[in-house]
Amino acid sequence: MNRKLRHLALAVCLLAALSGCKQASVDSLEGEYGVAEKGKIVPLIKVEKTDKGYVFDDYQGGKWRTGTEVARPLKREEFEQIMGAELQGPFDGLQTKMAMFAKVQPGFTAADFKTSTGYMMAFALGPIELTKM
Repeated sequence: MNRKLRHLALAVCLLAALSGCKQASVDSLEGEYGVAEKGKIVPLIKVEKTDKGYVFDDYQGGKWRTGTEVARPLKREEFEQIMGAELQGPFDGLQTKMAMFAKVQPGFTAADFKTSTGYMMAFALGPIELTKM
């Protein structure tokens, strides 16, 4: 009986640790990101965790505007289908109806797009490389 209880406790701890890993990786996407313009990084987007989930805030007129649409986790397979390229290495992503945000292996290439930072965002007009600020 004691042995079964120990195994159950170990299984619960292992499950908690593994489920925490997935959440922690998406949590690592939180932060401010910008695009390179004329040798400077200009703020563009902030991935923010709210009570309802993650939102994409945008930077306009020197101020952050809080996003209203809650992003959902983006699956590796969905990303590969959207980008038309296979991923190598680690991946984390979030998606709304209008945009997706992802952390991929630096050097990822899809058609004529390449990221050296590993951070990117894609809209209907295509992907852009981001730098974490």
